[in-house]
Amino acid sequence: MEQNKVYSKPSQKHTIKTLYQIEQERSKQLQTIRENTIPNSISHLNWSRSQLEAEQVKKLRRVLTFAKLNSPFYARRLAGIDTDTFELKDIHKIKPVTKQDVMENWDNIVTDSSLTLAKANKHLEALRDGKSNNYYYGGRTADMEHYYLSATGGASGKRGLYVWDEDLFETTSAITYRLEAAEDMIHPAHTASNNTKRTAVICAESYLHGSHMLFPQSPDHERQVKVFPACMSLKELVSQLNEFQPDRLVSYSSAIAELCNEALAGRLNVQLNRIMSNSEPLSSETRQKALAIWGINIHNSWGSVELGVAGMEGQDFDGIILGEDFHIIEAVDSSGNIIESGEADHMLVTRLFGTTMPLIRYKMTDSPTIEWRLDGSEAPAYRRITQLHGRSDVWFYYVCQGQDGEEEVKIHPMTFRQVLGQYSEIHEYQVRQTVNGADIDLLINDDTDLDPMTIHQIEEKLSSKLIKLGLQESTVNVQVAVVKKLNRHPESNKLTRFVKLAAKDMDAPVKETDIQENLVVALPQ
Repeated sequence: MEQNKVYSKPSQKHTIKTLYQIEQERSKQLQTIRENTIPNSISHLNWSRSQLEAEQVKKLRRVLTFAKLNSPFYARRLAGIDTDTFELKDIHKIKPVTKQDVMENWDNIVTDSSLTLAKANKHLEALRDGKSNNYYYGGRTADMEHYYLSATGGASGKRGLYVWDEDLFETTSAITYRLEAAEDMIHPAHTASNNTKRTAVICAESYLHGSHMLFPQSPDHERQVKVFPACMSLKELVSQLNEFQPDRLVSYSSAIAELCNEALAGRLNVQLNRIMSNSEPLSSETRQKALAIWGINIHNSWGSVELGVAGMEGQDFDGIILGEDFHIIEAVDSSGNIIESGEADHMLVTRLFGTTMPLIRYKMTDSPTIEWRLDGSEAPAYRRITQLHGRSDVWFYYVCQGQDGEEEVKIHPMTFRQVLGQYSEIHEYQVRQTVNGADIDLLINDDTDLDPMTIHQIEEKLSSKLIKLGLQESTVNVQVAVVKKLNRHPESNKLTRFVKLAAKDMDAPVKETDIQENLVVALPQ
């Protein structure tokens, strides 16, 4: 029996056909993940540290050998390195890779010559503009592999474009859902009171964003999975969740926080036995609210479009268990030293799978606190992320005139990111909330131009989304401008990607999240 996946109210008939076709492509792969990849990866959790490191060495040598033979970029970078005898202690000899390196050397990094950045951008632009409904790149014949391509503004807000091959999708799916599968083996009765299995997934509206590709699945083939777009109005989201009655929730952390508030206010009425958060920091306050409402803690995760999910929190809730059986994760302190534990300034991650676009010592700007849990009841050989700094998404709150007077409209930043991240000309951006919409500054790539017609198209797309979510059509205003530089913090030089409008400017009471408006943060993909 195949997993029963449902989509909430597609707006056009051809959308149903498109998603159906994509799910047919994925059905065999999902079965492989459930029956083979996840069970095999669960067995890794009992490994000792020496077993884990032996696996890392074996996979690392294979990745280095493949990259050196098939990627012109890595052939140069790995020159002089004997990949057959390479050891973990030698990894410092390899120069780290940044997002800028990837984007400037894209064609020479990928190991499939049929992939080029120009073709990848053209593929995504056709999807963005509705000229194509095939979300896979390649795979036109039975012997060709199909790829998933995703562009993201990421934590830095700088555009990146990444390739997911079949191995990457299967492995990151296993990392995402193996702990849930393991817990279900121990507690098979974890179902809703009416003996149904329904998972609500709040993610991007379309496959153009990686969250829509990865999260709408389950290790249990009997579980029904339904997608709820993050850009949906909160009122409509609550209404549809009440109708669907999920017993499990997978969502951005900021959306979970809002749903907790809705449950406390009596508007959301669902009984949850598991919640998994992703993409944004999870606050202790949200955890406490979930415990108070449903009697359960929240399983946090860590990952990115570049890496996939690289860590997941287990039933001990003692930190995010890093997927070190599939990654080599180097924590780097503020002095540039590699540390096994403690507070890191950033991380260097080597992905040991998904070799179509090898990422070897890839710089992640997240700043975690990493700790050992050698006495933990699950995966004691794996390190944990116990704190994760530098990521946050805040909702935009608007006050609009409704039928019964003034009412509040809440807009998730995904509404903006979904549009802005799909234009290859855009190098970086900043969104500043205004009373009736937003002002958006764009930095564009040096070798491109953004003509007035395209700028108008972006304004129209975003205005349409805001109107659909509840802003008044007569007053909504989105202004997009191309600038030479973005406003950064004068001391840290960090960039606030989404700048909230102060409550005093909205003629509305101060919200709990208003305290975040002065934080200087980098946002996730």
